Amino acid sequence: MRIACHAPTPFGVLTAIYEDGVIRRVLFPGESVEAGVVTDDSLPFAIQMAEYLEGKRRSFELPILVPGTPFRQAVYRATMAIPYGSVAAYGDVALAAGYPLAMRAVGTSMKCNPLPILIPCHRVVHKDKRRAAYGGGLHIKQFLLDLESRYANK
Repeated sequence: MRIACHAPTPFGVLTAIYEDGVIRRVLFPGESVEAGVVTDDSLPFAIQMAEYLEGKRRSFELPILVPGTPFRQAVYRATMAIPYGSVAAYGDVALAAGYPLAMRAVGTSMKCNPLPILIPCHRVVHKDKRRAAYGGGLHIKQFLLDLESRYANK
């Protein structure tokens, strides 16, 4: 059974799609949920996202499936290791994932990240610290970086 859980945010509603008790996708505001998906907004995604947005949560304890090829899984795990309130360059993620020359492929993996925020690709930037593109839009990326920066040292 597929279940949608909605979490209101200052930039719109995020939706987590659970399947067999595991979050398989997070949709940005404006992305459509497939027909036939049941809604349950009391699931942990909504609760933990609210805590994150209030600065009370720095990491998520949610059942997720880290998707993709072994390369993408390594990249996503390296991305999840970027500390709250910090950023890392594509090259840093490539190195941490064990593929030091794969900066562009890391960028492609970030673009295809099905679990934004949970796999915090918003923390990945260019080596000169410029913001890189973001699936939900640069305004959401900047919001998330500012949020984490504001609460990182509290």
